[in-house]
Amino acid sequence: MKKIILLLFTIISYNIALSQCTPDPLYADSAWGIWPNEQTNFVSGDIGVAYQQIVNFKVPIDAGDIDSAFAGVPVDSVVLNNVQNLPPGLSYACDVPSCTWYGDSAGCASIDGMPTTNGSFQITLDVTGWVTLFFNPFPQTFTYDAYVINIGPVGIDSYHLNSNTLKLDQAIPNPSNNECKIQFVTGKNMDIEFRLTNLLGEIVEVRQINASRGVNDILLNTSEFTNGVYLYSIKNGDNHLTKRLIINH
Repeated sequence: MKKIILLLFTIISYNIALSQCTPDPLYADSAWGIWPNEQTNFVSGDIGVAYQQIVNFKVPIDAGDIDSAFAGVPVDSVVLNNVQNLPPGLSYACDVPSCTWYGDSAGCASIDGMPTTNGSFQITLDVTGWVTLFFNPFPQTFTYDAYVINIGPVGIDSYHLNSNTLKLDQAIPNPSNNECKIQFVTGKNMDIEFRLTNLLGEIVEVRQINASRGVNDILLNTSEFTNGVYLYSIKNGDNHLTKRLIINH
């Protein structure tokens, strides 16, 4: 009986820890915004591999920060009502139980779970913003559908490729223990330089890659590196993309 209780406690604790997020202080001084943006988009995933995407945002204090026509209109709060069309096996949770954030506050939501179905899923965020007009609160509901989660091999057509396309995904898993996979997408065959550096700017690993049009994989053996925060990047000419990788053995 004790073993069963301990197992249930472990599973519940794991799920709670996985779904929690903490707003990134990097964006605390921003007037408003949502990160990652639609150009970076959400990370891709694979069936049977734990998935997590943290969405950070800053709620403006004045609606004029978003649209100058509404300058002087205070933003009371923003509510995330729902996240629609998540891949099967994924769910979302906010850093506050009600998914409600007040004006000039930072917040986050975590999308995580274990994907069970391959495909390209266009995500819709249903949001209600509350503003004060003539001393009365007014709701404004809107949807935001610029994000996509790709699970498994979904084909290059889902990326809407053109000759200038260059996209770098988050490493999976991240944090990484022994090995991680990094995917990037190119709109044509090209030479890519991959670099992994530490926060001192020291190059830890560099590769020259003959990338093919579409999705390309980089398998990185992270067991060789010490614990810490690293930056990985791909470069082609003047195009340079960088993301963060945490290694924790």
